[in-house]
Amino acid sequence: MVRRSPAEAEATIASNIELFTARLTLKAWNWKNIDPWQREVLKSQEKYMILGCSRQSGKSSTMACKIFHTLLTVPDALCLIVAEQRQSNEDIRKVKDLAKAYDKILRERYDGELTLTPVAENITSMELPNGSRVVGLPGNEKVRGYSAPTIVFIDEAAFLEDEVFIGIDPMMEVGNGQLILASTPAGTGGFFYHEWNNPRYQRFRVPWNQCPRISPESIEAKRLTIGDAYVKQEYEVEFLDELTSLFDENGLRASMDDTEDVFENTMKGINDQLSGKEALI
Repeated sequence: MVRRSPAEAEATIASNIELFTARLTLKAWNWKNIDPWQREVLKSQEKYMILGCSRQSGKSSTMACKIFHTLLTVPDALCLIVAEQRQSNEDIRKVKDLAKAYDKILRERYDGELTLTPVAENITSMELPNGSRVVGLPGNEKVRGYSAPTIVFIDEAAFLEDEVFIGIDPMMEVGNGQLILASTPAGTGGFFYHEWNNPRYQRFRVPWNQCPRISPESIEAKRLTIGDAYVKQEYEVEFLDELTSLFDENGLRASMDDTEDVFENTMKGINDQLSGKEALI
């Protein structure tokens, strides 16, 4: 039997993105499992994808895995991560963590015969020996000037200005790149909300109960202490308008004087007015 080279063996593993990611995330972040929705996102080749995700669901880490796999398997790939600057830097750091973890896997498995060392990297970018690179860009209207990217990932899209999307969308007109929007909802305004119902997207809705790491007890505690509207939007992936968020049931109850029967006193006031005891205004 002809022994496969380390590069050939790794190419076989990388051909299965689920297997590749399971091995890599165990090494990098000690992940024991990959959630079903994460598997579907990793495998999808749809040109347009949109993810509405609970807080702490792992959306940014999942996208870091998808981007790193693309960098490794597609020569000269260009992957752009667009987000508020701090978030963008954090997402780039996750991709770099995966690159370091993969290098450790290679060195341990093949006794240094196969390694992965970036040819260039800084706070906002990294380039691999096959010419592929990932670039983190700040989420502002100046995001333009890149042609035919392989992946454009807009993280926490609901919190960015419409001008960001207006500048990015034309990039996707050339080539077969993927545009992936991901965010926790933030009201019923802005491009993320409007794109959510656009039929061109493969849509993923990931509430907290699709994330085994989030317990029902922690959700109920948040519901009691912060309010139902907060949980609905941040963890149950519901788009709430400003009025709905403002008049949160728990907030209204907290503002009431529990020593006073509001309903009884209100009805008494109405009856008094109808009986002529008080002048109607």
